[in-house]
Amino acid sequence: MGKGVGAVIPEHKIQEVLERVDLVGLIGRHVELKKAGREWKGRCPFHQEKTPSFYVVPEKRFYFCHGCRASGDAVSFVQRYLGKTFVDAVKDLAQELGIDVQGEEDPGVRERQRVKEATDFAAEHFRALLWQQDEGRAARAYVASRGVSEETAMAFGLGWAPNQWTLLADRLQKQGMLEWGHQAGLVTPRNTGDGYIDFFRGRLVIPIRSPEGRSIAFGGRLVGSDDGPKYLNSRESRIYNKSETLFGMNQARDEIHKRKAAILVEGYFDCIGLYQVGVKNSVALCSTNLTPGHLQVLRRVEAKRLFLLLDGDKAGLAAVERLAGPLLAAGADARVALLPQGDDPDTFARREGLEGVERLLESAQPLTTHLFHSVLPDGTRSPFEEKMAALDRLKPMVAQVPPGLIRRDLFEALASWFGWTAAVVDESLRNLRPKPGATTP
Repeated sequence: MGKGVGAVIPEHKIQEVLERVDLVGLIGRHVELKKAGREWKGRCPFHQEKTPSFYVVPEKRFYFCHGCRASGDAVSFVQRYLGKTFVDAVKDLAQELGIDVQGEEDPGVRERQRVKEATDFAAEHFRALLWQQDEGRAARAYVASRGVSEETAMAFGLGWAPNQWTLLADRLQKQGMLEWGHQAGLVTPRNTGDGYIDFFRGRLVIPIRSPEGRSIAFGGRLVGSDDGPKYLNSRESRIYNKSETLFGMNQARDEIHKRKAAILVEGYFDCIGLYQVGVKNSVALCSTNLTPGHLQVLRRVEAKRLFLLLDGDKAGLAAVERLAGPLLAAGADARVALLPQGDDPDTFARREGLEGVERLLESAQPLTTHLFHSVLPDGTRSPFEEKMAALDRLKPMVAQVPPGLIRRDLFEALASWFGWTAAVVDESLRNLRPKPGATTP
């Protein structure tokens, strides 16, 4: 694990190191860099190349290789290039900068860093196996069948977990990381006897990354077998909270910031497929629910508008109703773009390309317009019974909107569509009895 693993470094100290380090100077010790506009360019130190495709972007404090897709910050460069652990890399840089990181003990932070290291180790383990000529062949064929290029697969760090019981567990044990691998949800205790088995087996592995690009969890898609659920996801850990994580945010962050808009999809491959055709501001949920935490992440990257890009079937329509509550509660500028029947964002993007996706987004309806048309297509002309049934469908969404200006505006819009007054809508919603067994969020 390296000499520094017993020590602990608080998050604010790590941030101080990253903010103060001269990234160009650090990387320039090992790579010949030349100025290219606001960036620096050189030959990648992590793979053999004749034409320079390795860039250092000092403004954003990261490096990136267009060839092998290596990327990260100053700490990850030292880890990767000099073979250091995360803790040792931070300590070495801190020492050069005169930042004192010794002696600040916090067991919670220490555990978090160890879980991070085990997750980093697993991400590289899976990634390397995908590109091994024989071992990764079936997984690479599956990736190609989904229309994903090698370049895109590398950009998203896709990997392969062979159908073996203890491949990763054995490697983690050799590294002294087995307990942290368990805490990260990478291995699970055997049902009988001692020891651990790999959590992901026989699956294409999709890293779930933090907005900064560090792997924090994984999704696994079953390949070549029907034995088990199609998708399996990491459980939550010290570094992974589903309610605050959006898949693809590290890839989409700059484009969302530029366009002031994000596209929300439900599947990892939807996000990957959109990225490949040039739609680079899409993110996917890692769970079925949209939370205030997700909306906070989007606010931080200045997403003023959110497009829900969903299947045009019953499941897609139900998804809009499931996601609507938190969006209405936040007063978000949300638009709904429904795909043609039988399409998902991935297949639509591959067939119609960037222009087709942009046309679809241009025709997106405001969320309330879509909801009102869905639950009560004939509006004021609808019979009373239909209006009550429509309110019944809307109640779980409206219940999530707290009293105040947003709720008042929503009731006035509802009243206008129903041909009632806002007071009657409010009273009718309160009088609706929940169905047996139903729960209101």
